[in-house]
This record gives sequence, C-alpha cells and structure tokens, in this order.
Amino acid sequence: MNSDISPEAEKTLRRFFGVFIVTLFLYVTIYGGCQAYRVRSGAWHLTFDTLKDGTPQLRIEHPRILSAGPLSINFPGESAPRVTNGPITWIYSRPDTNVTPFGPIVFLDTTQLPGTISINAFGHALEMVTRTLSVDFTEIPWTSGTNLIVRTENKPSAERLKARNQQWQGR
Repeated sequence: MNSDISPEAEKTLRRFFGVFIVTLFLYVTIYGGCQAYRVRSGAWHLTFDTLKDGTPQLRIEHPRILSAGPLSINFPGESAPRVTNGPITWIYSRPDTNVTPFGPIVFLDTTQLPGTISINAFGHALEMVTRTLSVDFTEIPWTSGTNLIVRTENKPSAERLKARNQQWQGR
C-alpha cells in the first residue's frame, strides 16, 4: 500500500470503514423492516363515482378488511361536480392532498396502514378505522357488499361537525 500511512493510521481507517459499513447495513435493514411492518396491512382504496342517475357513490375497499368486495355509500340528493369523467380511485398509503371530490379530509393518519381517514363528505362525517366505519357518528361494522344510503336530512349539525373536526385537529 502507500508507505506514507503509518500502520496505526491504516488500522484506524480500516476500523472506521468497518464501523461505517456495519452502521449503514443496520440502518438500511432496520428502516426496511419498519417500512415493511408499516405497510403490511395495505392501504384504503377509495373510489369516488356517480351512479347513472347522478347520485354520488363512495366505494371503500381494503385487501384484508373487505376482502370479499367493497362497501358502498350512496349520497342521494347531492351532486359531485368533480366526478364527471368516470370513477376516481385513490389509494391512501401516504398523505398527498386534503381534498376529495366529495369534500375535505378532516383527519388522515397513514403512519400504520391502513390508518385512519376522516372525511367531511357533503356535510356527512365519515371515519374509517380498522375496527369500524363511522357514518354521521354511528358505527357500522365492516361488511363486504354493504350498500349504505346516507340521506341529506340525516346530516349532523354544523356545530357537531365543527366540534368533531376540532377534536381530530387536537390529536
């Protein structure tokens, strides 16, 4: 090798390089393991669509929770001007926007998939967590093939929505 480097300096450099390689390996391995654990359950798949009669429909799919098929929520009496050229499907694996075609996202946590999504859809409070679906503060069990109809007259009051939104923002 180079005769300008003393044996002690060469030994120190080798030790430093060895520690660097071991640290890099551990970092990549641990980060990869954490990422694999975070996404192992899969993300929510939300499809925003309109039926032939113009009724907005939200289809919720998840590979494990709703493995036999989607759960649909229809909003008769509402109109979805942003859904005109066919269905829009979003996969919520990481936050990239806070607006959906049916209304704003009030709360989104995708730290551990599938995570939690809370949407104000046409003034209705929709909350998706792994345990249950909540529509206008009423819990509904996850059942594939369910077709919910959410009526305009059952919307929660603006004050109740505001209080719930503030509760979510405080988390």
